[in-house]
Amino acid sequence: MPSTRNRTALYGLVGSIFISGTGIGSLLPILPLYLRERGASYALLGVIVGASLFAQAIGQWPAGLLAERFGRREMMVIGLVVAAAASISFLLPLSVEWLIALRFVQGLGFAAAIPAELASVADVVPPAQLGRAYGWVSGAQQAGFIGGPAIGGFLAVFGRWTVFAVTGAALLAAAAVVFATVRTSSKQAVMEPVPVTELVGRSRAAITLRAVVILSIGLGLLIGLYDVVWSLYMRSLGASDPIIGLSFTLFALPLLIATPLAGWLSDRWDRRWLAFGSIVLGSLMGPIYPALTSIPIVFGVGAVEGALWAFTTPAMNSFLMEAIPSRRSEAQGIVGTAMSTAMAVGSVGAGGLFAFGVGAPFYAACIAGVVFSLAAVPGLRAAGSVRSTGASLSGHPPIEEPST
Repeated sequence: MPSTRNRTALYGLVGSIFISGTGIGSLLPILPLYLRERGASYALLGVIVGASLFAQAIGQWPAGLLAERFGRREMMVIGLVVAAAASISFLLPLSVEWLIALRFVQGLGFAAAIPAELASVADVVPPAQLGRAYGWVSGAQQAGFIGGPAIGGFLAVFGRWTVFAVTGAALLAAAAVVFATVRTSSKQAVMEPVPVTELVGRSRAAITLRAVVILSIGLGLLIGLYDVVWSLYMRSLGASDPIIGLSFTLFALPLLIATPLAGWLSDRWDRRWLAFGSIVLGSLMGPIYPALTSIPIVFGVGAVEGALWAFTTPAMNSFLMEAIPSRRSEAQGIVGTAMSTAMAVGSVGAGGLFAFGVGAPFYAACIAGVVFSLAAVPGLRAAGSVRSTGASLSGHPPIEEPST
């Protein structure tokens, strides 16, 4: 079990993720509708939403390197404060074009925080318990997303500006939680450092990293498409703002319920194939939505899909972090760059695909998830073969307590 100080840090990280997830979740169902009301075309809507993702794509790898150099807590706090300031700035009477810049700055803030956040979890948890720890992380995110969209849909009744104010306040609160509870600024909390060349060579770390990057590209394309078109899809079915917000909540609820099982299985089953299967099955749910006309049935299908996605994050993150005992922030930055780039591409293309028909983005999301998952199979198999001749999935010595 982690030490008392490490447990405090873990709880702080999980609490911060929950708080920020609530704020971000409140914005998700409202932002596309807000932008349309401000006069943004479908194409420009995709650009504005995607601006944050492009910033994360550009910023996460450098942010991971900076976290290794200057400390992970510092990068988390700075990133969350920057993202909060950008969110609150949406209240200003700016033209639609300036909103692209705000979303970009917001994305840079998230880019600074995310790699350090995910790497810090692995610093304070033994390798054999990483699946459960990342299950907590995923559960905290989804718990925030459960309450967030419903809150956003409710607040929008009083004016969409209130949603941006709540998001900014939540991100500032998350920064305060990190500052108060994560007492370490550790750059490394492991045994011997892994040279940077091992992240691009033929070591198990490099093989694992490449496989996770490929999985993340397919997942990112799918998420980017869904983020832009889901509210528009629900509106096409006649859903009101509160119902659209509720749809996000009802997707996240079964995901949250399934997360403890997902974390437990990630510490007992082969993490590679648990992540692979979750992504493939989740992707195959996409083509079902265009055939649906009943909102309650959409909710039911979304609940099944949410339960499938619960297994992705704990399995993929624990697989990656166990294989890379050092330079974890950089590795998470590389994966984050790949996923954010794919999400940005998906977001930019989503509006145009939706203009061709409601089903087009859902079919594209399915194809992306399945194709990239299959492309990752050789790397996943190779990572297993390296594991069988080297360290086991839980064979590393326990992680040492970070130094202050």
